[in-house]
This record gives sequence, C-alpha cells and structure tokens, in this order.
Amino acid sequence: MTEDTPSNEEKPKPMSTRPPVRGFNPLVNYLFYTVAVLGAYILYWALGYPAVIAMMMFFVIRLIRDTVHVYRTYEYKFAGQASIVNLIYSMVFFIILVVNGLALSQQMAPIIFPDFIDLTSWTPLFIMGGVFGMMNIKKMWGPRKRFY
Repeated sequence: MTEDTPSNEEKPKPMSTRPPVRGFNPLVNYLFYTVAVLGAYILYWALGYPAVIAMMMFFVIRLIRDTVHVYRTYEYKFAGQASIVNLIYSMVFFIILVVNGLALSQQMAPIIFPDFIDLTSWTPLFIMGGVFGMMNIKKMWGPRKRFY
C-alpha cells in the first residue's frame, strides 16, 4: 500500500450536537401556571391593574434572568433560541399590559390595539405562557441533579 491510498480503518461517527431528549413531567409547571394566572386575576379584581403589573413584573424579571442563564450556559443552541423567543413574546405582552393597564386604571381607553377591548385582561395568560415555556426548557435541556 502506498501512502496515497486511504486505509480501511473506520472513521469515527459524527456525534449529534442535539442532546438526548429526556422525559419530564410538566404537571408541576401546569399547576404553577394555573395558580399564577388565577392569582393575577384575583389581584385584578381586588386591586386593579397596578397590582397585576407589579406581579407580572416579578415574573418578567425572573424570565429575563433565566433567559440570560440559559443562553450563556446551556450547550444546546435551540434551548437558548427558544428562551429568547419566550422572552420577546412575554415582553411584548408585558408592554401591552403596562401601557393599557395604566391607561385603563386612569379611566382612559386602551392605547395599544384599542379595537381589542379585552386584550389587556388576557395579557397575564400570555406572559405566564412565556414563563411556562422557560420552565419547560429548563426541565428538558437543563442539568439535572444526580442521585447516587
């Protein structure tokens, strides 16, 4: 054999960059989502939009922190991209909640999309949808504690 002829050795198989899919139970996430949304509507009924804005701000800040953590530390690129999409999605509805909620609490008409009368009251559902998505990303692709 000459040096120009390739050897018959097997080439290493390329490894997939996608981590193995792990099973997880999102039931706890559903329960958290339901309780948080119900809490937001109870706050709206009792105290109005400023209280809902304060509650949703807590979750948006938590979502921002989790997004930065996932984007910087997770090896799987899709997890980082999905976390950014969840953040943008939630931020859009948080801005709608803040602007329209403050306008409605001042007895004014909604400023953003005034034709959609109930949009402001639906925003906690959408904001918590982004938080729910982030919780699923962390459970599916995040590191897990090992028990020995």
